[in-house]
Amino acid sequence: MATEKVGVYRKYHGPIPTDKSGKPLPKSEWPRKRAFRWAVRWFGSEGKRYSKSFKTRKEAEKFAETKQLVIRDGRADPPEALELKEFGKMYVELRGDLKASSLDEHRRTLRYLQEYFGPERLIEHITPLDARKFISWFRKRETRGRALASGTVNKLIECRRIFREAVDCDLICRNPFLGIREEKVGQADWHYVNPMEYSRLIQACSSLQWRGMITLAYCCGLRRGEMLNLVAGCVGAKCLT
Repeated sequence: MATEKVGVYRKYHGPIPTDKSGKPLPKSEWPRKRAFRWAVRWFGSEGKRYSKSFKTRKEAEKFAETKQLVIRDGRADPPEALELKEFGKMYVELRGDLKASSLDEHRRTLRYLQEYFGPERLIEHITPLDARKFISWFRKRETRGRALASGTVNKLIECRRIFREAVDCDLICRNPFLGIREEKVGQADWHYVNPMEYSRLIQACSSLQWRGMITLAYCCGLRRGEMLNLVAGCVGAKCLT
């Protein structure tokens, strides 16, 4: 059985330093004289050793803490490599619990991901920096010659939900879209229809049905969905309410 300990070590590179006489320096002096990066090393379930290097010790120790928890949970081996296109197909099949409209939005988001990263991009290679570049790329897109609204850009936060599914299925170790905040969306001012405008709307109606719907909306404050779902049983015959 392989050890479950995750270690942080110096990973030296470049020539071995020497003294003035050209004699190689002992390893005890390498940290001050030889270039290195910090490496995190651990073993898989079958004894295979894995490693990942970092520029700073702080980054390496942070990754080691996360990896240690994963290994204790019995997931020492790295997830199986999966392309973005294949993951998209699998995700759509798994999310049968979503409404049709929500699933369509997720499909659209997956198409944007493939357009930017390419369908053959491995999902484990998408980093938090890549995720932020993708959001920035989408924000600069134009629709009918106009920049996208903040509300439209915020719909891409669905990427966070999509990649959360990949984490839950042990396909990736972390969600690259985690921590990306939504843009602030300004609320448009309300426009109150005055009696003169209401009268013009009624005169412009082409049928009695439209006049009834606009009258209900104006006089009773009903929303569109409430009007469309209104039936005869909702009206009180005695008090006409």
